[in-house]
Amino acid sequence: MDRLIVLLTDFGYKDPYVGVVKGVIKSINPNADIIDLTHEVSRQDVYEAALLLFVSYKYFPHCTIFVSVVDPGVGSTRKALLVKTRNYYFIGPDNGSLYPASVDDGIMEVYDVSNSPFKLKNTSYTFHGRDLFAPIAAYLSLGLSPSQLGYRIDEEDMVKLEFPRPQLTDEGIKGSIIYIDVFGNIMTNIDRSLLEEIKVNYGSKLSIELGGKTFTCRLVPSFSYVGRGEVACYINSWGFFEIGINHGNAARALSVKNGDPIVLAKK
Repeated sequence: MDRLIVLLTDFGYKDPYVGVVKGVIKSINPNADIIDLTHEVSRQDVYEAALLLFVSYKYFPHCTIFVSVVDPGVGSTRKALLVKTRNYYFIGPDNGSLYPASVDDGIMEVYDVSNSPFKLKNTSYTFHGRDLFAPIAAYLSLGLSPSQLGYRIDEEDMVKLEFPRPQLTDEGIKGSIIYIDVFGNIMTNIDRSLLEEIKVNYGSKLSIELGGKTFTCRLVPSFSYVGRGEVACYINSWGFFEIGINHGNAARALSVKNGDPIVLAKK
């Protein structure tokens, strides 16, 4: 069976944590195929982990096992979950990080694996990625059923994390910044369908209120439609409205951060 395992953490690469997690998986299933989605989630940022998992999961083969470990509550009474959806499996702490992707794909079954008989012996209080989540993923990849790995609980018992929703007002669309990537591109929670609702198409002029500034920006397909150093407004690869600077860092130039509000209106 050997299902694909995809890892998402805030561990980074300086320490041996990522390598050890993979070592545990390979010790249980030497044929396991492991992909790193990212290990550079902002430290302890559950919201960012949930977002990156949400926008990424559907590009992987059916039956992929996602292990998401951004776990500021490790060692507490929080549950450890295995969620079976229509097409995938999601494993990680019950802190909301699994919820948006799981709901999006359609939750079928939820299991509490906190005290699974398949976790490592002498489990630590601080490294459940190694001692609990890695073994669960490995045994699942070998074909064990979720019911063998934990006990079933109600979906309503999961911690729910929901992304902020933009609002359509007389002033325009009021939204917020939900992610800033390594290039400084500013991703908002305003999606393509909401822009279409106010008749915004490629070429439309937009008034943008962001970071204490108001400026005009034309909606373009990509950076190549503006000059070097100019602001580009576009729909990103995930389907959300984004602001970038051609060969520049928009977040730094506009002095903004995650959670900052944005107001967008058609001119």
